[in-house]
Amino acid sequence: MQCLKSLLVGLGALAVGVCFWSLGVATAQQAPQYPLDDKLANEPAPWTVPGKWGKRGNWGRWGENDKRGMLNYITPDMIVKAAGLVKQGKVYALGEELHADVPRVITPQRMGIQIMQDRDGYDRVASPSGAFDPKRYQVGASFTFMHNHTGSHLDTFAHIYRENALYNNMPAPKPVDTAHGDAASVQFMVGRGVLLDVAKYKGSDPLPVDYWITLEDLQNTAKAQNVEIRKGDVLLVRTGWRKTWDEPDSAGRLDAAHTKWHQPQPGVGPDCLKFLNDMEIVAIGADNAAVEWGFPAKPQYTRKAFGFLALPLHADFVWNRGAYILEILNLDELAKDRAYEFLFVLGPLLLRGGIGVPVNPIAIR
Repeated sequence: MQCLKSLLVGLGALAVGVCFWSLGVATAQQAPQYPLDDKLANEPAPWTVPGKWGKRGNWGRWGENDKRGMLNYITPDMIVKAAGLVKQGKVYALGEELHADVPRVITPQRMGIQIMQDRDGYDRVASPSGAFDPKRYQVGASFTFMHNHTGSHLDTFAHIYRENALYNNMPAPKPVDTAHGDAASVQFMVGRGVLLDVAKYKGSDPLPVDYWITLEDLQNTAKAQNVEIRKGDVLLVRTGWRKTWDEPDSAGRLDAAHTKWHQPQPGVGPDCLKFLNDMEIVAIGADNAAVEWGFPAKPQYTRKAFGFLALPLHADFVWNRGAYILEILNLDELAKDRAYEFLFVLGPLLLRGGIGVPVNPIAIR
């Protein structure tokens, strides 16, 4: 009965959330003009430029059967150097707890986590006659219903495909359980992590609605923090947006639709792509829903040269370069301690066919 109540509450929040989601898109359509669009008009989309090793980006760079992409760039020596960053032994969990109201993009598919019991304990304490026997041991067991892009999660190569192909010309996931470049292919991610607290640098926590984080913002934040962005890094960007999930409505009441969270979110702008490519960034993550600027998507906004209506960073990272995206991370404790450089460790669920996978990345300093 408790599980049913939880499910009904979740569905009720979902129905309200969809309404506000529509309003959020309408608000996004009134977005101001972006001068950087003119600058980008003179640059080709990264995924249209022939790669050095094959048809696109990093395709073929590590062989025609490669399924790990930029993770191949991290060498054992780089991991040893990253391990040298551990001086205090302090560990930070960067993932969100999974529950019925976990931060996510509320859609009809992306409902909260639902856990149901398979065994409730009593089935292991009854005697053969059916009477309660306190001497017998008790046991609980459960199963979980969830969307793989709910809460803190990793986007795998199977998440984005164009021209009916995934990264490295792997076949598109049809059916899904045959997905190449899936969560099981990731295996592990260990290396140097860098936090850029853009919200603190800009003096706005969270960053304003629809704020385009420019390359200059990233570089100036790194300079202000006295931290260097290096090749092969896992780059984490703090926008401060995570806190909007918990904000009440205008009357100070619990907002089941999480209206403020679903406003056009601040994120990394497409002018950063070339720099991120040149720096061989292995993965990028943030405390918002999509990492990049332009979410929810703006149907009326067309990048003149890119020719891609929504989320170009996803297309470039996941499809073109074989790099990874980490969404809805909890970066507040790292930021509070000014932990801008650390050993980054991620061991995702080895979910065969998983297009996305919930994660709890670890930072150690």
